[in-house]
Amino acid sequence: MADINPTTTPELENNTSDSQSSVSINPDGTDVREAEAVVSVDDGMGGTTTDSGSASDTNTDGEDGTDSMNGSNGNTTSEDETNPITDLTNSAPQEDISEVRRTESEAQQSSLMSISSINNGSFEGNPPEPGEDRGTFDNFRTIGDTSIETNDIGIAPTDAESQALITTGFSDSGGSVEESDLSEFLGLTSGSLDALLDGDATEGSGIKQTFTAQAGDIVEFDYTLLTNEATPTGIFNDSAFFTLGKSSNDSSGANFALEIADTSDPTFSDKSVEGYSEATDTKTIKVAISEAGTYELGFGIVDLSDTIVDSGILVDDVKLISTGVGPFSSPSVEGTQTESDGAITSDVDFTFGNNGFEPVSGSSNPAQ
Repeated sequence: MADINPTTTPELENNTSDSQSSVSINPDGTDVREAEAVVSVDDGMGGTTTDSGSASDTNTDGEDGTDSMNGSNGNTTSEDETNPITDLTNSAPQEDISEVRRTESEAQQSSLMSISSINNGSFEGNPPEPGEDRGTFDNFRTIGDTSIETNDIGIAPTDAESQALITTGFSDSGGSVEESDLSEFLGLTSGSLDALLDGDATEGSGIKQTFTAQAGDIVEFDYTLLTNEATPTGIFNDSAFFTLGKSSNDSSGANFALEIADTSDPTFSDKSVEGYSEATDTKTIKVAISEAGTYELGFGIVDLSDTIVDSGILVDDVKLISTGVGPFSSPSVEGTQTESDGAITSDVDFTFGNNGFEPVSGSSNPAQ
């Protein structure tokens, strides 16, 4: 995102004021109230203008008092005469105030845009030092067997030069963990993956990141499923999934999971991928966020029924797209879609709200 150049703002006059008041009783029983005010103005160019004035009011029992005002020159005038004290508290030019407010508004919008984002979704990280591999999991947390891959694996990244590989196997970077540990890491209830995937999830790996989104923002990512299992297979149906939920200090069991690929994918073929016998075509999923807040997203893959034959998922170009459109109702419920809703959901596969993922009518994504 291009830097926003701040507009030069004229210096504003600085106004300071001081005032004192007192009440005294005369021997004849009358009371005298006196007040004095001093106003100083810094003109923003090194000069200072000072003006002062005083006022007194003498009251007798049951009678109106006589008001008088003294200007800085000591002259006394009645309250009907012109007040010699100049009102300096609003002397700053109006256009200066407007300029300050406009600049503050731009800064707030810039801050909001920088907060609402997914960091390092292309897994590039910082430019590497000579001799170091490109790509990192910066801003992501990982568990199990995860690594950064380039097009050397046989599948080209969809953005830049790096992509994430998450597997059910073992490598120098680590090994798969038990389903219960993976579920806890991704904020899922233990055993919920069995229900989602209709099988016995045994082990797997995952990555996750916390981010802030506005209502209407769209989470988008690309993925490719890799496997050494027979395709399709019912019992050993290794599966990949995406998780999302509101972030909290204790997110255990609070997130939702969406299955995005398994061995039944009809696009599996031998694509000469290093370490795997088959791979699917690369696909894209878009999920519209219905409510502003801080969220945790994750990606995972698990073995089903065994711990022997491995599968993996390549993930790349994970990003948050700002639509500038406010809250909406899910178009999956007949009669609830509005014109602004359509602007959000016309090109997404799912909406995400308090009830989790809801498919959008008309999406061609097989994950539905």
